[in-house]
Amino acid sequence: MKILSVFHILIALIFLFDLSHAYEEGKKDWIFSAVYLITAVFLIFVGVFNRKFLSTLSRHLAILLFESVLIVSGAIYYWSKGASLVAVSHAILAGAIVLFWIYLKKKENGERIIISESNIALPGFSGDRIIEWNQLSNVVKKYDVLTVDFVNNKLLQVQIVNTDDINEEEFNQFCQQQLTAANLIK
Repeated sequence: MKILSVFHILIALIFLFDLSHAYEEGKKDWIFSAVYLITAVFLIFVGVFNRKFLSTLSRHLAILLFESVLIVSGAIYYWSKGASLVAVSHAILAGAIVLFWIYLKKKENGERIIISESNIALPGFSGDRIIEWNQLSNVVKKYDVLTVDFVNNKLLQVQIVNTDDINEEEFNQFCQQQLTAANLIK
């Protein structure tokens, strides 16, 4: 959550930088400047006092969408003023924020590793990666760390949270049974 607060502050600094370039026919564009100034102050305030205002990830996500809308409006503003390079950079930044929002939205409920009798499903960015038992040489859970050892000597270790209801010994026995059964089929 700390990284999101720093991100909000960085976006606020971009808004403050944009204030110095908000001119309309040689004079300051006060409407655009006022919106960006108020937003920048708000984002700095939220970034600094995030524990009070942004206690959940969903609130951070709402702020991220708000930032992307304002950056897109800034891109439209600069495009109308003929500053194409600045407009394109704002559009790219807004797109990056939206992609970051999509990533965080997907990770909001946490990643779930699903271990079944037929395979193991590992979460990925574009979808789950299905791993068959015959692709593995060992699977062990010890001290809230899941270790998946692949046949091709790749190793995956993941810290597991909320494992109170998983009996470590039974889980490891289940994995060994699946590995043994998969190796017999080979």
